[in-house]
Amino acid sequence: MATPEFILELRKRVGHDPLWLMGVTGVVLDAADRILLHR
Repeated sequence: MATPEFILELRKRVGHDPLWLMGVTGVVLDAADRILLHR
């Protein structure tokens, strides 16, 4: 996976300082509490 362009632009400005990036993870369950998986 290539590095997104916005990360490359941030790196030009902040160098090797830590980047605070937000992320989200979710799990979708059906009525029988089975996990919905998608590939």
